This record gives sequence, structure tokens and C-alpha cells, in this order.
Amino acid sequence: MVGFAELSLNFYRGEDDQDHSHQVEDRNSLTPADALKQTNLELRRAACEILGWSRILTSLKAKTIDSDPDPQIGDLVEVKLPDLREKAKFLRVQCGTGREFAIGIPPHITKALDAQAWIVGLEPQDFIKPEIRA
Repeated sequence: MVGFAELSLNFYRGEDDQDHSHQVEDRNSLTPADALKQTNLELRRAACEILGWSRILTSLKAKTIDSDPDPQIGDLVEVKLPDLREKAKFLRVQCGTGREFAIGIPPHITKALDAQAWIVGLEPQDFIKPEIRA
């Protein structure tokens, strides 16, 4: 947030919160429960990124289903989300810049490497682990 005496502007990664209804002025006061209660999915995503996916998944008591030693392949985890009846699966990965992400994965996938194949639209047997990622 950028603030002046008469005006404040709220942005997160280029997204403008024009009506200021969803601003987070004190990131230290934001909790995983607050983030997950957001009904607007884009705001929920932003709040989860602000907190960090590791903190969100820890608060949801994520169960690791499969793990790859390469953090860019990641860990396949299963969690119970507040607004879903069934458990959801996420691939917790690290990008080439070191940022951590959680990518939603279909429920039938049971291996982290298979989840990577699904993300890029390949069958597991056709996926080759990249040597270098940018």
C-alpha cells in the first residue's frame, strides 16, 4: 500500500484493490484462517502468497503423499479445504527464482513426478525431468 494524507493506493503484484474493501494494511495481522475465508478466489490466492504457501499448507495440516528430492519437482500433498467436501491435492514446488507455489492437482494423481507431467500436459511416461529450469 502507498499512502498519503488524502489518498492511499493498494496493489499486490500489479492488481489494484480500487474500492479498498480487501486491503491488508498490516501483513503481520493476516492469518491463514483470514486468507482461506476470502470468497474472492483472486484475493484468496494473493493472501496465500503474502503468507507463503508453506504456512498455509502447514495450517491446513497438509499430508505429504509423495516427495521428490528436487524441490522444483516438489511434494504432492493432500489437504482438507474449508469449502470442499473432498480433500484437495496440491503440488508444492519451488520455481527457479526460489519462490514457493502450490498448484492444484487432480485427485487421481499419486506421484509428484506424475503431477509435473500433468501440469505440462504430458502422460507420465512421456515426461522427462528437466535438467535446468529458468
